[in-house]
Parts: sequence; C-alpha cells; structure tokens
Amino acid sequence: MKQLKKHILTSLLLTVVWAAGTAYAQISPVLRVNIPFQFNVGDRSFPPGQYSVVQPLQHFLVLRDARGNTIASTFTEGVETLSAPDISSLKFVSEGGQNTLNEVWTQYSSSGLKMFPSYNHSYIAKHRTEESRQSAEGSQP
Repeated sequence: MKQLKKHILTSLLLTVVWAAGTAYAQISPVLRVNIPFQFNVGDRSFPPGQYSVVQPLQHFLVLRDARGNTIASTFTEGVETLSAPDISSLKFVSEGGQNTLNEVWTQYSSSGLKMFPSYNHSYIAKHRTEESRQSAEGSQP
C-alpha cells in the first residue's frame, strides 16, 4: 500500500512539474509592428506592412505576416543593455539602400536579440556546374 501511494505521489509530482515547464515554454511575447519600408530578414526581402515577431525558442526568432503565417525565421544571439527600453522596438541596419532587421528589444527587458548575419549558400547549390562540384566536393585521383 505504501509503495502504491509513493508511486502515485511521484507520478503526480512529475506531471505537475512537466505541466509547469510546458506552460512556461509557451509564454513568449508577440510583438506586433507596422514596418513602413521594405526590409530584409536573412536573405529574404519583405514589403512594408503589418508583421509580428515571436521567439518560440531561445536563440530563434520567427517573423509572421498579418495573417499569422510564418514567413521567415532566423537564429539570434543575446545582447544586453544597462537600461531597459520603455517600448518594444525593432532596430534595422541600412546599407546600400537596404534595411535589414538587426535587433529586437522587448519593453522593460534589458535583454535583446541580435540577428546572426546571413550568408546565402543556396546560390552554389542551385547553380552548380561540374567544375564547381568537383572543387567543392573534391575529385577522386
């Protein structure tokens, strides 16, 4: 009887801990923004409009369109500031007339997200010649 009570109590405790961890993992603020200019996330370009930004996992950011569809995702790294911002904001880097999403800051949080620079490796994969394939993969003597 004691063994059964111990087993039930242990199972109940594990269930409560799992449920609490799952609930915490699902809490992720959604930033809804109106971006009035064309911008890039990674190697993709997007028109002006309504978007939302969410961080479903640590070091991973998702961009959604006005309908809530995921349209881009990118890896991030954490950045810190001494004074937490009063409002949530997105920071862009403008180079050569192109605006690229660079940082995301959440209201009252001294921690932000910085996007990793994107490198478009798909060009080689899509436009491979026999010569470039041998250079990239090596050839047998």
